[in-house]
Amino acid sequence: MAFIAEMILETRMESLGQPGRPEQSLASHRKIADAIRAQDADGAAEAMLSHIELVSDVELLR
Repeated sequence: MAFIAEMILETRMESLGQPGRPEQSLASHRKIADAIRAQDADGAAEAMLSHIELVSDVELLR
């Protein structure tokens, strides 16, 4: 983790600096957490995949 920590921080800063992105990210994390709390493995996996798709458009990850 130490090796990639700086890269992760850079992508988070870029991503969360986009208009509306903090709200989208928070909603995405809430969906993941809600599915986990409900012990809904399929729902959690689907929510996580959606979140990954959301963050994959960050320029630094291309």
